[in-house]
Amino acid sequence: MSETLPRAAPVHIPFVAPRALRRAELSIDLDALRHNADRAKSAASGRKIFVAVKADGYGHGAATVAQTLRGQVDGWMVASLAEGEALRQAGMTERILVLQGIMDASEARRAAQRFLEPVFHHASQLDALGRGLAGLPLTAWMKLDTGMHRVGFTPDEFPTAYARLSQLRGIRPSPGVLTHFARADESDPAPTQQQIVCFKQVAGDLNAEKSLCNSAGLLRFPQAGGDWVRPGIMIYGGNPMTEGTAEAWGLKPVMTLRTRLIAIRQVAAGEGVGYGARFIAPEAMPVGVVAIGYGDGYPRHAPDGTPILIQGQRARVIGRVSMDLMTVDLRGIRASVGDEVVCWGEGLPVDEIAQQSASISYELMCQMSGRVARRIVGALNA
Repeated sequence: MSETLPRAAPVHIPFVAPRALRRAELSIDLDALRHNADRAKSAASGRKIFVAVKADGYGHGAATVAQTLRGQVDGWMVASLAEGEALRQAGMTERILVLQGIMDASEARRAAQRFLEPVFHHASQLDALGRGLAGLPLTAWMKLDTGMHRVGFTPDEFPTAYARLSQLRGIRPSPGVLTHFARADESDPAPTQQQIVCFKQVAGDLNAEKSLCNSAGLLRFPQAGGDWVRPGIMIYGGNPMTEGTAEAWGLKPVMTLRTRLIAIRQVAAGEGVGYGARFIAPEAMPVGVVAIGYGDGYPRHAPDGTPILIQGQRARVIGRVSMDLMTVDLRGIRASVGDEVVCWGEGLPVDEIAQQSASISYELMCQMSGRVARRIVGALNA
């Protein structure tokens, strides 16, 4: 015979305002975004600008970035049709370049209907279109592999492939041509110069729109030419180079990741801190607990010594980063529970954290979790 269990009394869970939870917050500085776009525009020297807003605007919000920079730049660059369609749904009317292009005729029709401009980089894409498209004409681009060796037609393949694309029904005349630099961020200019020479030899005489430069190419290789440039990381304030700093290139951080110090405790000499006791206290010391972890997007593999700011004071991460929390060395730091902590951004370059964590700023920006609160600083364009 079954026994009926008594019903538990209802538990009252009080409402707690989000800021009281002291969770991580991501602020997006629209004035810094505009400043970096101006820097790109100056370097472009009259060339038009496709701003990279793929991967949700490198974690900054693609629609937010596009709305902010409308009228300042000329178009947007995304990875997929879905990303381009989302921008159209958000009201963006500028030109949109789709880097991964289309895979079949139905996707080509979708692109044409939404005035998206796919890149053709493989023979299978041409095969999928057969003799061409019916309906709205499609503005297309073709990728020339000048040395990246990832996607694109080789110099030997390119003339035949370009002629084939140009002759397809429904393709607008004179498809654009682009390439991508593999090593423009490095100090040695020779590999990129070789790519520029290759591009000009193969595509220089074509009566078509051309695009060569990413952020690093735009800043370091003004002789590359072309009609369009495609800045990405520099728009968001990251360093486009393997050396130096973003600030040295006149760039400002757009994203600042902040949180709070939620506990301070004393740890005895010889005691381990965090999972696996990676950090052993060399002396009796104060340790702070910060409300952020890899579940929020902070890199789990950040080593001991990774810098962090507590009320503007430079402290260092100690112990293994966990899902929701991490620990910091408070020796020599004036700190109280509730103090603001800057993980990267204003006052602490994201590139420095990325380098410490054997990563790149792109990855850190893109991996922000949905549970991190977003705050827009500044006004969007009307």
